[in-house]
Amino acid sequence: MDAKEPSHPLHRRTVVAAAAGLPAAALATGQAAAARNPAPGSGSGEAPEGEGRAGVPPAAAPFPLTDVELRPGPFRDNQERNTAYLRAVDIDRLLHTFRRNVGLPSDARPCGGWEAPDVELRGHSLGHLLSGLALTHAATGEGELREKGARIVRALAECQAHAPEAGYREGYLSAFPESFFDRLENGEKVWAPYYTLHKIMAGLLDQYRLAGDAEALRVLEALADWVDRRTARLGHAHMQRVLETEFGGMNEVLTDLAAVTGKRRRLDVAERFTHEAVLRPLERGADRLDGLHANTQIPKVIGAQRLHEEGRGAAYGRIAENFWHIVTAHHTYVIGGNSNEELFHAPDAIASQLGPTTCENCNSYNMLKLTRLLHFRSPRRTHLLDHYERTLFNQMLGEQDPDSAHGFNLYYTGLQPGAYKAQPDFMGDDPEAYSTDYDNFSCDHGTGMETHAKFADTVFSRAADDSALLVGLFLPARLTWRAHGIVWEQHTRFPDEPGTTLTVRSGSARHALHLRVPCWAEGARVRVNDEPEQPVPAGSWCTVPAREWRAGDRVRMRLPMRLRLEAAPDDPRVRAVCYGPVVLAGQYGPRTGEEEMPMPVLDPASVHAQDGDRLRFTARADGRTVTLLPVARTHHERYVVYWRIP
Repeated sequence: MDAKEPSHPLHRRTVVAAAAGLPAAALATGQAAAARNPAPGSGSGEAPEGEGRAGVPPAAAPFPLTDVELRPGPFRDNQERNTAYLRAVDIDRLLHTFRRNVGLPSDARPCGGWEAPDVELRGHSLGHLLSGLALTHAATGEGELREKGARIVRALAECQAHAPEAGYREGYLSAFPESFFDRLENGEKVWAPYYTLHKIMAGLLDQYRLAGDAEALRVLEALADWVDRRTARLGHAHMQRVLETEFGGMNEVLTDLAAVTGKRRRLDVAERFTHEAVLRPLERGADRLDGLHANTQIPKVIGAQRLHEEGRGAAYGRIAENFWHIVTAHHTYVIGGNSNEELFHAPDAIASQLGPTTCENCNSYNMLKLTRLLHFRSPRRTHLLDHYERTLFNQMLGEQDPDSAHGFNLYYTGLQPGAYKAQPDFMGDDPEAYSTDYDNFSCDHGTGMETHAKFADTVFSRAADDSALLVGLFLPARLTWRAHGIVWEQHTRFPDEPGTTLTVRSGSARHALHLRVPCWAEGARVRVNDEPEQPVPAGSWCTVPAREWRAGDRVRMRLPMRLRLEAAPDDPRVRAVCYGPVVLAGQYGPRTGEEEMPMPVLDPASVHAQDGDRLRFTARADGRTVTLLPVARTHHERYVVYWRIP
């Protein structure tokens, strides 16, 4: 099916007229971008100047994690639990298979799950660990984590140096034999060797970029040379057959390496990982995703976007834009995630695809990476961060067990009636467990080490010329903007309170300020210091034109949150209850042995807030009273997200 005009709730907003008569010295507002979201394949999707985007920079840039500090709140709680795990994990256990693979001694106890010595995907988790350590060091400044990453890098360098003695080609580095790649190239069954290689390479690159480890770059360059030599000898058709097996984000990491080192030949190698059978239909705007493994495809598209950014052609940019629109408009559940049983299904199949294995968390981790890249390329489109917010606050924040000291994670966020957050059966025997320290490593265990380390990376962004600050997410965080010598802090309990406050803590600087007004925030209002409060339309950026900011200056934004029902596109009688960006889940108690329950019939008129708790509601469903809480705060309890409406 060719992609149609997006019909996802985030794209169904009506245009809100810009507030008239606002003082030029105070606020300038724009119209709702979501209503003008173009169909896939129609171009960049940027709102033209003159349509409510004047003043918003055409491109944005991230702040380094070193300059943004999470302040107390649920996101920092998750970060701290994840950090505790990163401190505690025994690196020798994860290095065991790397050392044994090249004949080096190791008496460490092997890990379980997908890191067991007989599992072909072994080695990927160490790459995630390298990334998690580097990200957390950057976010917190914790030197212990930097040193732990450096110890891993030194051990990997030793393994790489011993590769020729083990009969492998120069530069090879992994936890499994090089013969896995022979099997891959010969068309024999093997479990995704390039997927694991990508995780190792990405971890090494993060150690170099975020922790300053020069040895990590040397090891990575040698491994990238091995990839170059290995793939250069394959013809185009042969390489396309190789790409039928999941290869992670090899195109992304090689492109990033080219950008970091200036060695543009790496881009040629990255382009060898262009999987034409998947990407060419996307270039045309065609939805051919039905039946494809979701998390195999998303990293390919991230790599395509990075190739576009590094000058390898507009086609790669169209692929990324079209894919993002297709997935968010036609394959995304209300919590922001996608896939059932790890697969994409027919467009708009939501109510018909509810089960315990919906919304694999790796998918959402990668969709947020893609969304973030598109935001920086085109920050005027607020619906990008509307999607980011929805996924972050409902799925990613809720994938971690708050009762675990080490921040154990989920593999899926199930959405069938009576869903229960726990690892799937194939990851262990304990029906109550999330991940564990060592026994059930998986891809989602790995991405969890990264997700909860970098919540701060998209809260703020800046105009590429440093002329403006953009506030895109409402998390308590402190920004040190070194180029301007100014420190901003965002104070908020959002979504427990309907708004946010930004304060200049120290310094002074002249710049514009842009605050995202979400698509759901009808009736939003903004106030700068003691100036009159002004209305700002939903689905826009609220712009405070350039002015001299000084310590004590304050900007307050009220974001009214309302109850609404969001219908599944394939069955309008199946709906989810939302409050602002928050998806509410009915609480159905502990497991009783019954794995399935019929979809409850909800009386929408019965949904009422409870006194004293803005995010606690009750409703009547099947003749009984049910408590509704945010799905991200639902743990160790059966829950319902999608209801039948009479």
